[in-house]
Amino acid sequence: MTDLEIHEKIQQQISQLPPEQLSLLSEFLDSLLTKNTVNQKQLRRISPIKRGKKAGDLLQYAGTWQGDDLEDCLRFVEETRSQTQF
Repeated sequence: MTDLEIHEKIQQQISQLPPEQLSLLSEFLDSLLTKNTVNQKQLRRISPIKRGKKAGDLLQYAGTWQGDDLEDCLRFVEETRSQTQF
């Protein structure tokens, strides 16, 4: 399909839309245009880090839960972990 044919098809489809769907289409087109104008880095796919680990390796942590509830656990994590620098 050529660009001209695509434009004609889209114009035909737009002419058949009810007003509420026209509004949604307009918002969608705005989002497409915004994505094209914003200078964003393309995400690149990287392979996962494989270190020979298996699910069974997680068993060493079984029974090591700290705290009676989530807040206690989060507090424990914050107190015992070092800050990461990026």
